[in-house]
Amino acid sequence: MSTMVVCVQTVQAARAISANASRMGQSLAIRTVDCAAALLVELRQRLVQTAVIDFKLAAPNPVIFAQTLRNRFPHTALIMCGDADPRVAAMVVAAGARGVLRAPATGGDALLIAFTQAFQFACRAAADTAAETLPRQRPGRNGSLLSNRELEVLWAMCEGLTNAEIGQRLHVSEDTVKTHAKRMYNKLGARDRAQAVARAFRSGLVA
Repeated sequence: MSTMVVCVQTVQAARAISANASRMGQSLAIRTVDCAAALLVELRQRLVQTAVIDFKLAAPNPVIFAQTLRNRFPHTALIMCGDADPRVAAMVVAAGARGVLRAPATGGDALLIAFTQAFQFACRAAADTAAETLPRQRPGRNGSLLSNRELEVLWAMCEGLTNAEIGQRLHVSEDTVKTHAKRMYNKLGARDRAQAVARAFRSGLVA
């Protein structure tokens, strides 16, 4: 599952991105944070394929920020967005950023939201294509397929999240998470979380 963390300046942008992700069933894949420090915490906690940050949030030196992130997290593609001087944009790319999305000073949030939506559509299209050629989900031992919510719980478990953390991410209670987990264990024929995670990797439900 492709993952992205977007560092945004406003609560409105964060809500718009989260709402779009939820509508497309990608609430586990797209996360938002509000500062560079929080972005670095996310990168330390889990594997992130793409990180997007506004130039203003990478202050005081976006070039050093790009270089630092590239050195510490070489598997994460960094995209920087905002009103940047062309020379600074070129230096950021030279320092390790994968690309730069230039936008007017007042249009950064709109561009971030649009870019995130494009990323989500691309991920969904890739997933649909993969499902047609090589279905990822197979029937559990009792012949039942996991529901979307059960898959989200399973993916979160594979990231090492606790039931409480999964509940916060999915905006449900911890008891609801336990209920989904119990059903998922039954379908996978697993005794517990560890066995469910192991079978998820072996069966290809999680790459």
